[in-house]
Amino acid sequence: MNQVDIAMAIYIVFMIGATFISFTYGSTMIKRTGFFQQAVFIAGTINFLLGLCAIIGWFFFAGGINEFLLFGGLVLGISLLVAGEGLLITISLLKRKKWIQIYHDNNKFKNSNT
Repeated sequence: MNQVDIAMAIYIVFMIGATFISFTYGSTMIKRTGFFQQAVFIAGTINFLLGLCAIIGWFFFAGGINEFLLFGGLVLGISLLVAGEGLLITISLLKRKKWIQIYHDNNKFKNSNT
């Protein structure tokens, strides 16, 4: 494996990790606060900013090597960013009722103990 292959693997893993981190934040905050829109918006913003950092890093890395590598990586990064945002929003919408129910169950338990 050469340097470009390792950098591409790190780039892809970072983009997938950004989506996972933002999903974890969103699900945790919905379960704790019950605010769906705010948590999904902040999670989407975290995903976007981490993805943007990865794209900027790729720009600096591949800019000096080859313009085809640069533009190919930028297209890959933007595609992963859009797919990650779509996946984040879709899964959040599908699990919305379950997470809000967890919030209500935890809130009932806290109120019954006081």
